[in-house]
Amino acid sequence: MDRNDRSAEQQSLVPRIVLPLAVAAAVIELCSIWLNAEPAKSASPQHAMPAISVRATVVNAQPVDLSLTALGTVQAWNTATVTPQISGQVVELPFLEGSLVHAGDILVRIDPRPYQAALDQAQAKKAQDAANLAAAQKNLSRDQVLLTKGGFATQQTVDNEQAQVEADKAMIAGDQAAIETSQLNLDFATIRAPFTGIIGLSNISIGNVVSQNTSIVTITQIEPIAVEFTLPQANLSEVQAAFAQEKPAVFVSDQNGKTLLARGSLDVINNEVDSASGTIKLKARFDNKDHKLWPGTFVQVRVITGSVSDAIAVPSQAVQRGPSGPYVWLVSPDHTVRPQAVELGQIQDDRTVITSGLSAGDRIVVAGQYRLTPGARVSETDPAQVAQAQDGQP
Repeated sequence: MDRNDRSAEQQSLVPRIVLPLAVAAAVIELCSIWLNAEPAKSASPQHAMPAISVRATVVNAQPVDLSLTALGTVQAWNTATVTPQISGQVVELPFLEGSLVHAGDILVRIDPRPYQAALDQAQAKKAQDAANLAAAQKNLSRDQVLLTKGGFATQQTVDNEQAQVEADKAMIAGDQAAIETSQLNLDFATIRAPFTGIIGLSNISIGNVVSQNTSIVTITQIEPIAVEFTLPQANLSEVQAAFAQEKPAVFVSDQNGKTLLARGSLDVINNEVDSASGTIKLKARFDNKDHKLWPGTFVQVRVITGSVSDAIAVPSQAVQRGPSGPYVWLVSPDHTVRPQAVELGQIQDDRTVITSGLSAGDRIVVAGQYRLTPGARVSETDPAQVAQAQDGQP
């Protein structure tokens, strides 16, 4: 093949090579465009995802009481065990077990006849000695006159009669003491309630013989009533500062802390700290007119030590806890959420004081947080729908 033939063949191959290369370049360019457009296509479904149902609330500044909580025990304000001061047979128990008795009501009657007889005997003895004294005084007066009128009576006789008069006076004084003792024993035969309170179960029955060591019944005063509780010694200065202003208010609830039972005031701060437990004992006073507090029961105690007029307090259920600490879900104006770190103060019932991280006017999620992620879009629903969503129901 000569040179001209080879040149013609090379020229004929150029179109066959260039055309496939151009097609390949076009395909590559189309793939690049498609790949670059894929994230936008894949991102669009996210924006199309439905908003998550939550319940939100606006944060407001409000007055909040500062308090300390503890577990306490209800104690009767006064407790008395009714015990006789004399011996004898019980003839009457005019009380109803478990009932309210008032101060001065008769609780027990012991057979009074032996003590009435002793009183009568003492009174008779006094009357006899009073007659002897009168006779001795007459003899003394007569002999004193005879002694001064010529010696018809001797000085010794007068002195003896004077001594007899003094002895009779002493006997009468003794008789009066015996009368008072007998009268006291007779009074002891009737036992009365020392204060108004609830009578307990009787330990004896009518007809039993009792003595000074016999416990008949117990009476407890529940109006007012006391609640004793302890706080860590670290809180002592806070309680003392509040007590110096006025007696702090104290609220007691049932053992579960769900039902408020009574409102009273702090009455006593004990005079020493228990070095073994590092706690201080306190006692609160309650009027207890409705008898909701009963001796021996356990209660939840909350002592108000101060107040903050413009605290940021949120529902406790809004506060979440993560690896970096507590946070809340903050709702943005565009209805998306993000976690907001917060610092916590005291927890008051179902509300938590936020000391840092939130401001008045912020909107936070209080229910429905379990499906939230940063940037998620939310819609607010009523509480029933949120509860249904949290239970995973369709």
